[in-house]
Amino acid sequence: MTNSLPPDAGSPWRPLAEAGGHPLELIEGAMVGNGVALVFHLGPKSRVGSDSFRAFLDSGALGATTEPVISGLINRGARPGFNWVEVTASTDRVSLASGEGVQVPEGIQLRIVEALASLVPPGGHLMMEYESEHHEMTARALAAGVPPVATPLGAMMFAAGCGIAFTDWYISAGGREGPRKLQGYRALDAAHERRRGMEMLASLDAFMSRSKDVDWDIQMAVRPLAEAAIVVLHERLGTQAGPMVQPAG
Repeated sequence: MTNSLPPDAGSPWRPLAEAGGHPLELIEGAMVGNGVALVFHLGPKSRVGSDSFRAFLDSGALGATTEPVISGLINRGARPGFNWVEVTASTDRVSLASGEGVQVPEGIQLRIVEALASLVPPGGHLMMEYESEHHEMTARALAAGVPPVATPLGAMMFAAGCGIAFTDWYISAGGREGPRKLQGYRALDAAHERRRGMEMLASLDAFMSRSKDVDWDIQMAVRPLAEAAIVVLHERLGTQAGPMVQPAG
């Protein structure tokens, strides 16, 4: 396996192996697809002291991508809320050294989210930008008032264990806040998970009753995700699911 393309001389980016003992080593080489692994480079620290990173895909026989599939920041601290991972840029299409462009399947995208989420301890959070073009449906759904867990990106974060609750940072790109992003939380304990789970279930039930007011193509994308989340939450909470509300017309 290669270690992606080496950084240019003088670049602040270096292979993860040169850092020694970094938390990202826990998922370095993680298999996110059939013969496809994650490979990380570390960069300079941010103004708040978090480490910047880039993740490439290495497909073995085809080699590594020439550009990162995701870029972001990782932070560690003494308190739960100081432990987080943020994806600040992502793409669903990357190039190989041969010049060939390849699409990143949704399954690999989910595995990447799961790998990153595995680094988030109880009480920490995962932030994922939705400014990129391939997150257009998530952006549209959030703007239409769809609960984050029922959007394509939010559903991935929920499935990865960092979505017991969400904050939508919807301020446009260009400011100090960075790109629009979803912040998904990992439960601190069982009581926290149950409390926030009940709140999420109520928001999903309310959405299902008004989903007929959302554009049809958004409905088609998010209703199955909302229904799946409702089923999962009822199973976790040990509550009984009522009849699913169907949109009129």
